[in-house]
Amino acid sequence: MDFMAGRIRIPPAGRKQMPAETGGGKDCLWRGGAVGCALHMHGWRSIGRILALALGVGLAVPAVAPAQVRTLKAVAVAGKRYVALKDLAAMYGLPLTTPGGKALLIRGQYTSLQFTADGREAMLNGSKVWLHVPVIKVRGHWSLSDADAQFVVDPLVRPSAYLGARGARTVVLDAGHGGKDPGTTSRTGLKEKDLVLDIALRARAHLAAAGLRVVLTRDRDRFWELEDRPYLAARGGGDVFVSLHLNAAASRSVQGIETFVTAAANYPPTAGGTGRFPAVPNNQFNHSSHVLGNQLQRALVGITRAEDRGLKHARFAVLRNSAMPAALVECGFLSNAQEAQKLATPSYRETAALGIAQGILNYFALVNRAKVELGAPVQQRPAQMAAPLAPAPAPPPVAPVPMAARAAATSIVAAAPAPYAAPPAVPVLVQAPSGVPVAAPPSAAAVPPVAPAPAAVPAPAPAPAVQAPPPAPPPAPATARPLPAIAPPPSKLLNPNLVNRSP
Repeated sequence: MDFMAGRIRIPPAGRKQMPAETGGGKDCLWRGGAVGCALHMHGWRSIGRILALALGVGLAVPAVAPAQVRTLKAVAVAGKRYVALKDLAAMYGLPLTTPGGKALLIRGQYTSLQFTADGREAMLNGSKVWLHVPVIKVRGHWSLSDADAQFVVDPLVRPSAYLGARGARTVVLDAGHGGKDPGTTSRTGLKEKDLVLDIALRARAHLAAAGLRVVLTRDRDRFWELEDRPYLAARGGGDVFVSLHLNAAASRSVQGIETFVTAAANYPPTAGGTGRFPAVPNNQFNHSSHVLGNQLQRALVGITRAEDRGLKHARFAVLRNSAMPAALVECGFLSNAQEAQKLATPSYRETAALGIAQGILNYFALVNRAKVELGAPVQQRPAQMAAPLAPAPAPPPVAPVPMAARAAATSIVAAAPAPYAAPPAVPVLVQAPSGVPVAAPPSAAAVPPVAPAPAAVPAPAPAPAVQAPPPAPPPAPATARPLPAIAPPPSKLLNPNLVNRSP
């Protein structure tokens, strides 16, 4: 794979599939019942604001690479580097508390992080995610791995610091399996390849109606090798890659939704494993992939009310070779009778498609907010403190610095574009040069020419000048006030424009 030259080579046909947990096949996806954590992202009030940013803001802003996590003191244990939770909390300007049991809390005005002592499960604002390795005690302090602090926790707490260089225009939807590969099959004969294709087509319609460009790796019952799908995504010019699948487990009681992103280099997947775990091409998108996966998991669980099995890590071929932020979504278990019955209905598949579309729109909204804010942080205060009535004086600098200083962006936010209204017409199917089906929004209707303006009428003669009173003295210049802290608006998980759209 040659990313430096901008090319991705297709492996020769007829090659042997790789073992599933190393990324080749999906049959060995971990089927256990453990849970993990994801961060609640602050959403936008309306799709109009989302699309106004997604389509109207074209700022070329370089990615902000915050160094705060990397500069925290790290201690090596068994070949892994760990940072103390108390230092991470201090970086955010928040306290670390131990209310009892195994709970370790970092809680502020907009953020609630709950870790589990000696465990990998974490809760961030009520959602679930799996850490790469357990939280352990190092030199008397509870600590988490440097990889989890850098690639999992911080991007979900401060997405604007990492998404400024990402794109927000083209979505690649990958309906898993197809052709000779049916995927998993329910006891009643439902095939994974058919159901995920239907969900992908429905999600494409919603995203295209929202003004986005959508590329499908397949729009019919067609077989693609696993290694070919990232190639199709790159050839289609995608900004994100989302692979859709359905799950299966030996125990028929297992159910729920889970989302996978690429595991960090030198760390095992959530399912475990032994041996070496070298870096893969998609590791360069670790930060943004976690934000994308979190938004997909949260939106899909929220709209379907399915069990939240969390954001997890893997090295599947479609993830590890993707040249863009990528996530693989397991939309339910066909081995569970109740979930299979729901997935058999078009209404539930439409609901799942809405959740996928909403998760992608939420991610793109965060990308465009990062471009506007230039990576400026969301100022927080500890949860137990009341909001001050007047701006408090700036505190003396304390190391480590909680967040980067806010850039002066008044000229940017003042020229916010008007909300974008999605075109009512049905999306048009066009063909990419590679033959990959693309859904594009319909072209705008022709606007009739504007009638010429009437001839100007001569103005009447001016009245005699009247002695004007002396001008009032100019007011004293107002004292410069600091920029107020930007608090994200209350989150709305579902978009009314999408929910009200008929299948």
